[in-house]
Amino acid sequence: MRTLQGWLLPVFMLPMAVYAQEATVKEVHDAPAVRGSIIANMLQEHDNPFTLYPYDTNYIIYTQTSDLNKEAIASYDWAENARKDEVKFQLSLAFPLWRGILGPNSVLGASYTQKSWWQLSNSEESSPFRETNYEPQLFLGFATDYNFAGWTLRDVEWATTTTQTGVQTRLPAAGTAFIPA
Repeated sequence: MRTLQGWLLPVFMLPMAVYAQEATVKEVHDAPAVRGSIIANMLQEHDNPFTLYPYDTNYIIYTQTSDLNKEAIASYDWAENARKDEVKFQLSLAFPLWRGILGPNSVLGASYTQKSWWQLSNSEESSPFRETNYEPQLFLGFATDYNFAGWTLRDVEWATTTTQTGVQTRLPAAGTAFIPA
C-alpha cells in the first residue's frame, strides 16, 4: 500500500508541474505610456502602428437649465419642443501619420473631434442627436519641454482644421491655428 501511495503522489502532482511550466510571463513590447503632452505620447513607438491617442478632452455630461433661451434657437425646426435637459459628449482621437517628419521631436498627425448634443428625454425632436459637430484636423506637432520663468512649454502645433456643424443652415468653417501647449 505504501508503494502505491508513493507512486500515486507523483502521478497526481505531474499535471500541476506541467501547468507550472506553462505559466510563464509574456514580454510586452509596447513602449510604456509617457505622461505629458499629446505630441510626446504620439512620438512613442508602439508595436501596433494603428494606435489611437486621446487628443482633445473626451467627456459625457448631463446638463439641465432652469431658463431655456428660446430666442437663440428659434431658427431651428425643433426649437418649439426643446426640453431643459440634455446630454453633451465629445470624442476626440488622434493618429500619427509620420513620426520624425522634421526631426526626432516632430510628428505629422491627424485628429477627429466630434461634439454631440442629445435631448435624452425628447425622443421626437432629438433622435438620436439634435446637433453633431465634426472637426477633422491635420497638424504638425513638436515636443519641446522648453522651460521659461517657471512655465513649461510641452508642445507646439500648427494645424489646419474644418468644422462641420451638422446643421444644414450653416456653412462649414475652416481655419489654421497655432497652438502652444
